[in-house]
Amino acid sequence: MAKGRHSLAKLHALYGRNYLRLLPLVPETVSEGQHWHLNLAPNVELGFCLLEQTRYTQVLQIQRWLPSSAWLTLPTMSVRMYHDAQLAEVLSGQQISGLWPVYDWKTAKLLLARDRFQTNLFLAEILECLAPHRLKSMAAVVRE
Repeated sequence: MAKGRHSLAKLHALYGRNYLRLLPLVPETVSEGQHWHLNLAPNVELGFCLLEQTRYTQVLQIQRWLPSSAWLTLPTMSVRMYHDAQLAEVLSGQQISGLWPVYDWKTAKLLLARDRFQTNLFLAEILECLAPHRLKSMAAVVRE
């Protein structure tokens, strides 16, 4: 394996960890288009929206919620949860329009494996902050 390259096994392990941490944050009765928020601290919320739901997958949008501002872009990412495989993968982020599959050959149209790994690692770090032992004082609020 090349220096600094992440293996597929490590990437799938990260997907699995992200799935297990994200699953408790998604209400069981959520429907497509529905929004919910977690209050992390006064004036600090993490917003979720179910963009797409199929039999085995859900696509969520995760966003740091702030009052609307013309000069501030809100950090956001889209995550697909694969319920049959129990994996959660970042599809896109604020600065990344799409993450494509990683192949052995190099092409200018594909992102590097490290980019995919780092983006999913960032999601893992966010979800670590939302671990159940840290959520005791936080309440999930489902909004229509």
